[in-house]
Amino acid sequence: AKVFKGEKAIAGLGANQLTEKGRQIGIQAYTDAIQRYALRGLLQRLVDLCNRQKGLTLVDALRHVGLNGGVNTSQSKGLALATSKAKSSVDWPTLPWNEASHTDPDALWKHQHSILMKEIPSLVRNGNGNDTLSQLLQKCITLEDDHATRVYKSKSRDDVRGAATVPGYKDVHIAAEKDSVVLAAKEEADMVREKVILVEEALGGTSVRSRL
Repeated sequence: AKVFKGEKAIAGLGANQLTEKGRQIGIQAYTDAIQRYALRGLLQRLVDLCNRQKGLTLVDALRHVGLNGGVNTSQSKGLALATSKAKSSVDWPTLPWNEASHTDPDALWKHQHSILMKEIPSLVRNGNGNDTLSQLLQKCITLEDDHATRVYKSKSRDDVRGAATVPGYKDVHIAAEKDSVVLAAKEEADMVREKVILVEEALGGTSVRSRL
């Protein structure tokens, strides 16, 4: 198995070592987190629209989330590359707690939308219109279910290791099945699924619900 050693192999690695398997796992974990953030923003934007406006059409929904121009994956890649090259100056970054997105829903969506457009090449398989929206919402469900499963597995591993190494561990620790964090992650995934169904029903579609 390939192993990267030191700063010369990967910038920022320092004096550490990193296997290719570990690198790929890390890339996937960050990719899932980034896409989950963007897709949750998309879903909430659609839910808010559905709650305040009746008789919605697909065109209305796509326009509201900035996808009415269709999706061209090659153009999206080019746009991201051009944007990164165009910025030649270095600015002092805004501190996380001072970002407008913390208090302004529109600023938060603007950032989520920018991330979404950059991630679309890996989220959508040559889709347009209803198919594009269906793929994005289905991916949102998949990522939430995967997150809930990983939270459960992580706690389950702790239960097994703890019981094997610490006397009386089970007597003072809550099992994964009853753990509040595990249950919250499962409830969050269920809530996302319900929101997707709400959006589909509001738009009169069944393409996403048929996959649930």
